Amino acid sequence: LGLIILHLLASIAQAQGGPEVLVVDATGPVTPIMLSLIERAIVEADTRNAEALIIRLDTPGGSVELTQRIIQAMIGADVPVVVYVAPRDAIAGSAGALITMAGHASAMAPNTVIGAASPIDSSGADIQSTRETKVKETLKAKARTLVEDRGEEAVKLAEAMIDEATAVTAKEALEANLIDFISDDTEDLLQSLDGFKVKMEDGERTLGTENIRTENVEINFIEQLLLML
Repeated sequence: LGLIILHLLASIAQAQGGPEVLVVDATGPVTPIMLSLIERAIVEADTRNAEALIIRLDTPGGSVELTQRIIQAMIGADVPVVVYVAPRDAIAGSAGALITMAGHASAMAPNTVIGAASPIDSSGADIQSTRETKVKETLKAKARTLVEDRGEEAVKLAEAMIDEATAVTAKEALEANLIDFISDDTEDLLQSLDGFKVKMEDGERTLGTENIRTENVEINFIEQLLLML
C-alpha cells in the first residue's frame, strides 16, 4: 500500500509540472524515529524521481548504531541527499556531524555549529575504555571515507571531532572544506546548488535547482505515536 501511494504521489508531481526537491526536517536526538523519517524521505524522493532531497538537520547527536544506518541509507540513495544544518543557531552535534559529512552535498546556516562527534551508546552515555577506542577508530575510518575527497584539512577536522570532541562554526567548517556552502535559508541553498556537481554511485550528476518546486516530507502518524511513547 505504501508503495502504491508513493507511485500515485509521483504521478501527481509529474502532472504538476516537472522536477521537485523534497525537504525533510530532522530535529532532536538521533532516534529510531529520525531514522524512520529519513529512510522514508529517501524512498519517497527516489520514487518521485526528485532532483534532490534536503535534510534540514538540527541535532545534538545520538547512538552510533542509528547513525550508521542513516548514513547507509543516504549513501545508497539514488537521489542526491543534501544535508543542511539549519535553521540559524542549529547544531550538528556528535552523530549529526557524521550525517552531515555523508551528504552528497552539505551546507550550514549562519550561526550554526558542527562537531563534538565523540561516540556515545544507544542510551546517550559515553562509551568507555577499550570499546571507546575501537568505536572511535571505526568512526574515524568512516569519517575519512566520507570526506577524503574534500582534502587534508577536512580529514583532520573530521578526525578531531571524533578524537577530541572538536566543534566549529559554519565559517570554520567552510574554510576547512568540510561543507560546501553557508546558506541563509532553503531558497538560498537551492540557488547555490544549481549547477553544483555531486558524486553518486553511478557517476557525477549536475543539479538543476533554479526556480524548482519544493515539498516537505512530514512526520507520519506512526512516527508521531512513537514520539509520545
